[in-house]
Amino acid sequence: MNYIEVTLNPQPFAEETADVLAAMLAPFGYDSFTTEGESLKAYCPKDKFSAERLEDLAVAFPLPDVSLAWEVQEVETQDWNAEWEESAAFEPIIIDRRCCIHAPKATDLPCCKYDIVIAPKMSFGSGHHETTAQLLEEILEIYAQAHDSASAGESIARPASVLDMGCGTAVLGILAALCGASSVRAIEIDDWVAANAEDNVLLNDLAGRVKVECGDASLLGNGQKYGLILANINRNVLLADMHAYVADLEPHGILLMSGFYEEDLPLIRECAERLGMTFDSFRSRNQWVVAKFFKRG
Repeated sequence: MNYIEVTLNPQPFAEETADVLAAMLAPFGYDSFTTEGESLKAYCPKDKFSAERLEDLAVAFPLPDVSLAWEVQEVETQDWNAEWEESAAFEPIIIDRRCCIHAPKATDLPCCKYDIVIAPKMSFGSGHHETTAQLLEEILEIYAQAHDSASAGESIARPASVLDMGCGTAVLGILAALCGASSVRAIEIDDWVAANAEDNVLLNDLAGRVKVECGDASLLGNGQKYGLILANINRNVLLADMHAYVADLEPHGILLMSGFYEEDLPLIRECAERLGMTFDSFRSRNQWVVAKFFKRG
């Protein structure tokens, strides 16, 4: 399958601008992003590409005083994957001094309790983005609280079964498994990204505990229940599929959602509470939000 590579050149360039562009493009089939200098390269399967959507994006772009120009070219999967793997030695990411995420050939790594190897290829989720980083922090906190409560003779349950929706590289599900989840189901809509997630599961020796599937929320509702559901997608998909997440969540289970801005939190919260969820808290970084909900018993 061939891909379309769109090189976007916003002026002036800033990391925030690149993040906003990626968030706006993701719902339209763009599944891979990388920055080169003052450009953002975005990739989507050829059959999902629409020049009209790029024009619409330029019109609707929310950051003031930013102009957009872009170039489009078709690339063969083999060619761009080889190029990506050459540049995939991203800087290791340290989360709360407890988790280190790094490329397979990284060296001089710090000693952390959880060591995760990620070969992102063209998938979203190395841990650099605010949504991924904050979800990783939440996962660490949830399992640490469960461990501390058990040591103190209290009863905060450790989520044993986890669902990772829109898993990308599967880094979230991998961390949940390393933290103590006995079963992780990771679902990704793009077949190429799902294959990359499977590779990452093998790199971390978790083939027996993390299962990757290609599909969407239509795969849910088979009777399996989860103590923790992670959904890092985008606002529209979250609103459309939240009922399926809630239906498969155990009583008192935790739902973590991200992929949206602070201004969207009231809408996300209203939908979740209407479905029987209790809002617990949220964290935000550069306007990107992770919201935490519990299912009422």
